[in-house]
Amino acid sequence: MSGAPLRTRAIEWLAMLAGGAVVGTVAWGEGRVPIVAALLPLALSLCARRSLAVALAFGYTLGVMRHTGSFIGTWFGDSLVIGFGAVLIYAALASTTWSLCWTRSQAPSRKGLALLAGWAVTLAPPAALILPGHPVIVAGFIAPGAGWWGVAASALVPAALAVGAMHFGLTHRTRVTAVLIAVVALAGVGLTVAPRAPLAVGIQGQMTEWGAPQSDMDGVLARIQAMGQAPAQQSIDTVVWPESVIGRYEPVLFPVLEIELLQPARRAGQVQLVGMDIPVPGRGLLNAAIAFYPDGNSTTAVARQPAPVSLWRPWEREATFIADWSARNVLPLGPDRRAAVIFCYEEYMPVLYLLNELRDHPTHYVALANTWAARRSEQAAIQRLHSMGMASLFGRPYVRAENRPAPAGASWSPSVAP
Repeated sequence: MSGAPLRTRAIEWLAMLAGGAVVGTVAWGEGRVPIVAALLPLALSLCARRSLAVALAFGYTLGVMRHTGSFIGTWFGDSLVIGFGAVLIYAALASTTWSLCWTRSQAPSRKGLALLAGWAVTLAPPAALILPGHPVIVAGFIAPGAGWWGVAASALVPAALAVGAMHFGLTHRTRVTAVLIAVVALAGVGLTVAPRAPLAVGIQGQMTEWGAPQSDMDGVLARIQAMGQAPAQQSIDTVVWPESVIGRYEPVLFPVLEIELLQPARRAGQVQLVGMDIPVPGRGLLNAAIAFYPDGNSTTAVARQPAPVSLWRPWEREATFIADWSARNVLPLGPDRRAAVIFCYEEYMPVLYLLNELRDHPTHYVALANTWAARRSEQAAIQRLHSMGMASLFGRPYVRAENRPAPAGASWSPSVAP
């Protein structure tokens, strides 16, 4: 093969990589709606070669995860090498999976089936663990409240467009041009419309700026005291605290938790939902949230999928956080409220919401996040868009509690952000 075709192919590959990165960056970010990402499967199917589909999806994943390298690296001694190396692994695995949307066949039926297969495989495990920005999430912003019809449309509409374009004899250039025009149009809309989800009346998600979990007892006690002093609106009957807000729970903490937080909450008739890490001897830690009710009872919701490597380390029995997709994450939060609790990393995984809808029929979604390692607020915003989109898709009232990084240059302060 001559040098010119090799250079041409390399340029094409880099162009697709850049195009995917632009779409991922424009689609997912602070204060925008990612509706342009709905076109990803269709765009993949139009690539001239599978390698170009891989490049497009690789760039898209890098765009969605553009701030994740520093986020991951913070968990590993501020190592950007580890952080960005992990992002490249994510992108390589995700793009290879997304390339299933492409097929060499020019038969309309096979094009449609490839699109459907790619959509389904990328949604399901094990791909669900490493694949952000799935188009099913976008359906929640395009058709709020559509529920399972929206899920079906997320898969069927791109396939139908691909089949229809081939059936009516549109040339490849015409199809590509049409998709490019649609990308520009939808990107413009997404950059100008604010993301929304139904508000959860009577539930208040607390936003803290406490940074990394406190390992010393004095720091943990200071957090609990700050939680007890945090103001809540009169109309609020449920207060939600972020994931792992008090870190590793030990029985010695309960008397302080009782005096500082739970007794005042019972007097006010409030439910307190508190994120904590619960040791399980011989198995590791449960990433959990306990709802403390005014009558003195409590119920526990458990994370189904902690973040791989940073939290979920199945090769380390004592140090790992337990992953169990059958774990119960739904609990009552007052009359006629059955809240599905989504823990941080789970926000990226739409399949977990679909399991909740099939099995539990929740009335609310409550997201608990711990983004202390995010060096830029946009990383937390991208994560938030994932859970917000899924709540909106099923028309569920949505609330989120988040622990953010401590202010730069400031000593740790146990204050609750308004």
